[in-house]
Amino acid sequence: MGTRHEALLQAGFDVIDDLLWQAERGQLIGHGPVPLRRSGRIGPVVELMYARQARPAEYAQVSVDIPFARLVGDAMDSARISGGGFNDVAGVFPLGRGIGGGHAEEQWEQWALHAQNSAVAHGLDRSLVDGLIGALIELQDNVYQHSEAPASGMVAYAVAPGAFEFVVADAGVGVLASLIKNPEFAELRDSAEALKVAASDGASRFDRSTGHGFGIGQLFKALARDAGELRFRSGDHAMQIRGDQPSLIGKVDTVQKAWLDGLIVSVRCAANEPAGNP
Repeated sequence: MGTRHEALLQAGFDVIDDLLWQAERGQLIGHGPVPLRRSGRIGPVVELMYARQARPAEYAQVSVDIPFARLVGDAMDSARISGGGFNDVAGVFPLGRGIGGGHAEEQWEQWALHAQNSAVAHGLDRSLVDGLIGALIELQDNVYQHSEAPASGMVAYAVAPGAFEFVVADAGVGVLASLIKNPEFAELRDSAEALKVAASDGASRFDRSTGHGFGIGQLFKALARDAGELRFRSGDHAMQIRGDQPSLIGKVDTVQKAWLDGLIVSVRCAANEPAGNP
């Protein structure tokens, strides 16, 4: 890891995974400054900010001089909404504002519409974006239905020429603790198994007949004709699905990680590389 004289580390998923491992083992305390720079991805930044919120002492030496990290911090600390302005290309909506009626509901609808229009304006296909936003809305609802800690939740987006990314995150009970409340999944033993189940249509802590648990399936439908990268992070595992027409029967990597409460879903589609630096 970094010293005072080393170059800034790029805040990609691999670096964030390494930081979380080192924090879990107590190796960051007294380490010296660990500066991070932007990576062009918002998913890794959200994961780091949730880890740092849960265990601030372990991350005291990690400096995150990334504009998007400040937006996440403002959402966590003061429930501040960002990214709804005409020229905004990244933003965060804290679910602790209590979507479900009144002014907060209107703010949410306007924010989601701006993210949708911004993605289209930056070159993404309208039908693809419509499907992705539909999945985003379903996943946002899942935070209220399944996390048992909706006030910890947030939704974030970022756009760049030809690229759109969104993240839905919470610091709740996680997919394993949620799914085993359903007798159908009572035999699940770890987060790796639970993530695979959660990614199947209609799987949730509720009976399938209730109509819950279709947010992730909506993602696969939205990407049925496109390429994308999906990452699901819960407990001590992350599952990544990527490639053309990503699905559970395609390229799926499930890897053990340092512990992180809740569930963080990161989705990115890019017609042109590289993505921008939010």
